[in-house]
Amino acid sequence: MIFSDWPWRHWRQVRGEAIALRLNDEQLNWRELCARVDELASGFAVQGVVEGSGVMLRAWNTPQTLLAWLALLQCGARVLPVNPQLPQPLLEELLPNLTLQFALVLDGENTFPALTSLHIQLVEGAHAATWQPTRLCSMTLTSGSTGLPKAAVHTYQAHLASAQGVLSLIPFGDHDDWLLSLPLFHVSGQGIMWRWLYAGARMTVRDKQPLEQMLAGCTHASLVPTQLWRLLVNRSSVSLKAVLLGG
Repeated sequence: MIFSDWPWRHWRQVRGEAIALRLNDEQLNWRELCARVDELASGFAVQGVVEGSGVMLRAWNTPQTLLAWLALLQCGARVLPVNPQLPQPLLEELLPNLTLQFALVLDGENTFPALTSLHIQLVEGAHAATWQPTRLCSMTLTSGSTGLPKAAVHTYQAHLASAQGVLSLIPFGDHDDWLLSLPLFHVSGQGIMWRWLYAGARMTVRDKQPLEQMLAGCTHASLVPTQLWRLLVNRSSVSLKAVLLGG
């Protein structure tokens, strides 16, 4: 699959009325998703986000987090997702080296005065940077097990190539639904998002609750071994067709 526009806009053109997302109890088709993203992107644009802006996104997996991420991408920004539990001193040492200009903190306050605070603001319009597959779009922190974490930078092209590779082994059809079960501040969580966008299938994003409840209606999931073991031991009633173990 080669995209000539933002993937969500591509799928709006191909099958705009098909379900794209389940956000807790709400369903969005591709047309509705694009409308949400357009308003958010226009809101970020009026706050100064431009192509090439670096934005720290400090948030847990929620419907709002996903929509904000897509909107920032549509502005042409580089997104650095950050685990909200990372200690302040570590981030104070790390962030000045990452060419960031903005911070979007969805649960709490921006504690980094050098970064301009962004807020969720819906503005009528359809702001969008030009789709460029080779543009840098994400900065993902490494574990830092041997020192200060580093930011691994990826392009859209790289994310989509990874998605294509996985989906060549795991069928993921139009009506299949992958649970966003891993955090977006981890590369495995981002992988779920990009597989969904590559395939034009469905994805479910739910606020944190017991895994069996989160999996309701899902056909695909990325799990760590302990999660799968608990589902099997508890003989959980789930409708999964495929599990990607480890991410």
